Amino acid sequence: MPDLKKFLLVISVLILAALACEESGDPTQTSNSGKAPRGETPDSRVAVPKGSRLLELDANPAQNDDYDQVMERARELGAESIRLSVFWDDIETAPGVFDPDPNWLAIANSYSPAQGFQVSLVIAVLDTTEIRLPADLEGKPFDDPQVISRFQGLLEYVAAESPDLELASLAIGNEIDGVLGGDVGQWTAYTRFFEAAADHANRLWPDVPVGSKVMFSGLSGKTAPHARELNAHADVVMTTYYPLAGDFTVNNPAVVREDFDRMAALYPEKEIHITEIGFPTSEVNDSSPELQAEFIREMFAAWDDHADQITLLSYSWLSDLPDSSVQELETYYGLSNRAFGEFLRTLGLRTYPGTGEDKPGYRTFQAQAAARGW
Repeated sequence: MPDLKKFLLVISVLILAALACEESGDPTQTSNSGKAPRGETPDSRVAVPKGSRLLELDANPAQNDDYDQVMERARELGAESIRLSVFWDDIETAPGVFDPDPNWLAIANSYSPAQGFQVSLVIAVLDTTEIRLPADLEGKPFDDPQVISRFQGLLEYVAAESPDLELASLAIGNEIDGVLGGDVGQWTAYTRFFEAAADHANRLWPDVPVGSKVMFSGLSGKTAPHARELNAHADVVMTTYYPLAGDFTVNNPAVVREDFDRMAALYPEKEIHITEIGFPTSEVNDSSPELQAEFIREMFAAWDDHADQITLLSYSWLSDLPDSSVQELETYYGLSNRAFGEFLRTLGLRTYPGTGEDKPGYRTFQAQAAARGW
């Protein structure tokens, strides 16, 4: 899913305001005591200590939140990393000219380290339904030498703009199977492109795992052989996971453990990052806030089952979306459907209007994370 530009614009203004002020106290201090909040306890299953696992959050604000409040809530939930997506065609505005407006990389480089958060960076060259090549490269296959060379130049620019970011991961492409579909030729060309891009990224960030995000259905369904060929060149397998039926109604949360088992079995030799995961609360999706809380309990239990292999989990998202943002996303995806819109709108752990209110899943998430040491 694409990041929400309107949210990011608000965030950038708040970040710049925060940087202009001198705050007292340690900005990285967390309110998480390591114990479940009063009135909430983990279920009877024994929690596995977090170990080297990384808990991440797509942290977006409610209507009247400022970004400092958002960061504090992310800490309260145990998150140690946040997500940032940028798009190739937004950055390289002319051949060899890098002039993003706004420059999210520079903003994040100034703010995130001071807040004590790592960043999972997504460079969207493919983005679910869209190809994000610069205009002069449109129509060229991804394994064209010019496309590869230009992207390597983009990577060098990204590294120069973000020297202080502690990257948790680097994704080259977001839900690439949404664009590539079952086209063998396109998968082959993109895999060649990814191999060259990942090699270059490994030289620039030798300690950062590099991969390409594929939907769970693409990882496990008809395109699984193509995904496996690509992932042979990846440091980690990256997948997005939303347990939905084809009509955007939710599956029983109990399916999560089975699906995590399947992920692990598909790639027994590989580390896995679940780069997006979430569960809506709308009754239109046959869901509820209570069912989201049940999903979160199942999610942490399923993660415990594969604690040594699934090393990062990134939850979508902190707060529900306003209707205007849902409409923007529906336009971006080219899909206008009430159940799809409600899925997008109600993924948050908190409601959107006003200052937002915690759903039951918020406290459940906090309790489950705290039980494992986050």
